[in-house]
Amino acid sequence: MNQGPESAMPERIKLHFAGEREDKDPIDSGFGPWALTRLCYETGGIYFAVHPNRNVNRAVSKREVVSFSAHLEHFFDPSIMRDYRPDYVSYQEYGRRIQASKMRSSLIQAAQLSWSTPMKDPRLRFVKRDEASFANELSESQKMAAQLEPQIAGIYQILQIGIADRPTENSLRWQAAYDLALGRVLATKVRTETYNAMLAAAKRGLKVSDDKNNTWTLVPANEISVGSQYSKAAEKATELLNRVAQEHPGTPWALLAERELANPIGWRWQDSFTDLAPRRQGNGGNGNNNAAAVNDAARMIKKPPPKRRPPKL
Repeated sequence: MNQGPESAMPERIKLHFAGEREDKDPIDSGFGPWALTRLCYETGGIYFAVHPNRNVNRAVSKREVVSFSAHLEHFFDPSIMRDYRPDYVSYQEYGRRIQASKMRSSLIQAAQLSWSTPMKDPRLRFVKRDEASFANELSESQKMAAQLEPQIAGIYQILQIGIADRPTENSLRWQAAYDLALGRVLATKVRTETYNAMLAAAKRGLKVSDDKNNTWTLVPANEISVGSQYSKAAEKATELLNRVAQEHPGTPWALLAERELANPIGWRWQDSFTDLAPRRQGNGGNGNNNAAAVNDAARMIKKPPPKRRPPKL
């Protein structure tokens, strides 16, 4: 169901990396579709966004949703969201307000770029069959990370342009949106760059916990062991996300910030064992109790009797 955006243009960064499920469960924006709500607003009316399972006190599961209704996991208190109302103005005025603020314009540009730039899932599991193939698999994964790094770095550089105007921004909506975007992009930037650095470290050698282990898996962790510069960036990202969660409680931006904070920024290697022995072909160890031969001739469908030629009339 296309319910329409709540703002005139995308004001939220859309990212997907390393198992993160972007918009894994739809949430209510707190407002109706922008064009219809603006029509009501400018004509002295009110747009009521109605849902039969609306509950602002807890998450709503799919099993609770009545038939023919959209599943929205989270709803937000209208009394809180009133202070985060979108700009219900003309497109011309909306564009003018964006151009008047480096912070707003950088957020809009970064959001548009993130929605058009696909983010791929990196490979996290590597089986070491031999040194050569293991090093080659690590190198191939580094190539993918090297392609992703400039995309994320470009989005981050655009957002940094808006930092100068952040102290003068008075709108709670734009404050929350910008801080969330900057925090999420910086966290993803650190994840991507440390992923590449962890692969490079693995090529130099890894210490196994058990001599029989031959498989290495990168798992998210609250630790960064490949450079102090990444640790500082991770701390900055965490600070921005915590600010959103603390200064804008009960809003979609706080919810998304909390989700991001729940996903560790760093990585660590975890070793395990994978059985590489070739599997036996054939009976699969059934004691040579072969099934009886099938008499295909007996199973053949009997031919129908020959058709009689119709008599001449």
